[in-house]
Amino acid sequence: MMDVGLKAWAEIVRRVYPELSILRDRSKWLAGDFKLPAVFIETDLVSDKVHTPRADRIIEDVGLVFHYDKERADEQDEGEPIPLDLDPLFLYLRQQRFNVASKRFGVVLVIEPPRTRKKADQVEVTFRYSYLLSVPKPLVNDDGSTIQKINNFYISHNGEEFDA
Repeated sequence: MMDVGLKAWAEIVRRVYPELSILRDRSKWLAGDFKLPAVFIETDLVSDKVHTPRADRIIEDVGLVFHYDKERADEQDEGEPIPLDLDPLFLYLRQQRFNVASKRFGVVLVIEPPRTRKKADQVEVTFRYSYLLSVPKPLVNDDGSTIQKINNFYISHNGEEFDA
């Protein structure tokens, strides 16, 4: 369940750039085994704190590495990188006020402003974000018996007990 943030970011990138191939496997990315243009997505857990008895607040960092397509004259030519326009991504995040709801995974990402680092054939964008993750209510005790729901409540007043 901890890869919810990664999947939500893949969903966001797919909404903004439907033609990009999305990489989540680090070994394929490091080996360069992918089709350009592409984006590599990696998340890193910063903290996991109890927010309420039924939810945890997860804070993570995400790195999006956008690899540019290359303009080639022929197959042997290395080609010049064609920079990818990141304005649609930043515009989408501003329109959502940096609070993006995932339609598939049931979380809302609260995103902090990005940091970008440009290189010759890629640009790296990093965000810190948080979301609430639901903690399921236990239905079974440690001994395997089911937890009984309390249906009757009693109130004690002046030494007498009343059914509420």
